[in-house]
Amino acid sequence: MDWIKIDKNNLVDDREVLAANFEPRTFGYQEKIIGYLSIDDGKITCVNEYQILQDTTHYIDIDLFDLKQ
Repeated sequence: MDWIKIDKNNLVDDREVLAANFEPRTFGYQEKIIGYLSIDDGKITCVNEYQILQDTTHYIDIDLFDLKQ
């Protein structure tokens, strides 16, 4: 399972993802959340009903991984 670098021109905005900020010296550096990607004031954000991760740089499409009991 590898992190995918976000491309603003090809944003995955219709699927739930695990997102992270790996840009040093930015707000939320090394934070991770599950949510949906969007562009807000030119920045990539990941949003769920409780949190917003700004400066999102990478994601993992969690729908590609089947969790088995």
